[in-house]
Amino acid sequence: MNPERLILFTRFPVAGKSKTRLIPALGEEGAAAFQRRMTEHTVLQAQQSGAQVEIRYTGGTEEEMQAWLGVGLQYAEQGAGDLGERMARAFQDHFDSGAERVVVIGCDCPSNHWKNIRNSFVHLKASDCVIGPAHDGGYYLIGLSRPMPRLFHRVDWGSARVLEQTLSLAPKQTVLLDTLHDVDLPEDLPAKISVVIPALNEEAHLPRTLKSVRQGFHVEAVVVDGGSSDGTKQLFPDAPVCREGRACQQNLGAEKTNGELLLFLHADTELPDGWDGQIRETLADDSVALGAFSFQVRENFPGRKCIEETANWRSRVWKLPYGDQGLFMRRSVFERLGGFPAQPIMEDYAFVCAARKLGRVVTRPEAAVTSGRRWLHHGVWKVTWVNKLMILGYHLRIPPARLAAFYRH
Repeated sequence: MNPERLILFTRFPVAGKSKTRLIPALGEEGAAAFQRRMTEHTVLQAQQSGAQVEIRYTGGTEEEMQAWLGVGLQYAEQGAGDLGERMARAFQDHFDSGAERVVVIGCDCPSNHWKNIRNSFVHLKASDCVIGPAHDGGYYLIGLSRPMPRLFHRVDWGSARVLEQTLSLAPKQTVLLDTLHDVDLPEDLPAKISVVIPALNEEAHLPRTLKSVRQGFHVEAVVVDGGSSDGTKQLFPDAPVCREGRACQQNLGAEKTNGELLLFLHADTELPDGWDGQIRETLADDSVALGAFSFQVRENFPGRKCIEETANWRSRVWKLPYGDQGLFMRRSVFERLGGFPAQPIMEDYAFVCAARKLGRVVTRPEAAVTSGRRWLHHGVWKVTWVNKLMILGYHLRIPPARLAAFYRH
């Protein structure tokens, strides 16, 4: 048996009974659907944590839960009592069955990524208790290395004093994780992120890219085909098509989506773990006009480190990230800039230069990992010098069509 147990507390989603405080904003069906998506996202994160996972549910039957979340998970009813009694019982059940470290999480904190969950188990190897505080005064995670029923008595569940009261009962060696937002009220709803992926003959790379995109919560993705001749169109038969270049593809993709936040992502670039929360955190600052991830190349070859360090220096110091780092912004900024300029090349460079006039350009420490195929095919130094000549030519006002012909030569 796995000595590490992860217990998810959730409710079977029923319209009018699930996430009732979100009903004014989403309606009964919408609130239930949102709770469903949060639970599914949390289960996905839990399954990557390395722990044995159990779903403790209420409001449904085991058959309904299995039909919803699958038969490969363990299920148990939460049972009677207040939240504290139900959690204490869950901990005791698993310690009685031989568990050494037990963590309980809710399903209303989409930013509780699997690495954060994994970190809680690491802390429990040396500590008695670990807690993940929530911004509303509660907590989204609690883990123990031994039974502590006192933590769940005389607590005003549902109030802003839950964390304070629990810490007053907790042992001194309690570890606190990062404070995260859970979703209880309409103002807690995370902004939707629309991911636009321009593609041209990217059959080999798109599945990996989309897998990283789908790790995010409350996101949508649209692939815009540039007229592919490989299997890209078969992978996405409903993808809109624009044959006029990447700028056109990205602008069309933005039109096809409705998220408050936009991420433009190259088809051969993987996003970092927790990317959705990182974007929301960055763009919560109104002074930020545009953000990007740090630059990293997937393949290993001589000169790779120099390429990465130079790109990240340019991105952080000169505030000039490129499109292969993933460019994200509020939709309002995108619209204010009029989208990407209609030019055959360096549309990302021109867009970032324009965005710098509207606010700060921020490069996240987390890296997006992109394919190194161009350096591998043409050579590190040739590609490096071509890139620098492209920037020089752009500032010398050489027509973009001539620059594009030079770049693709």
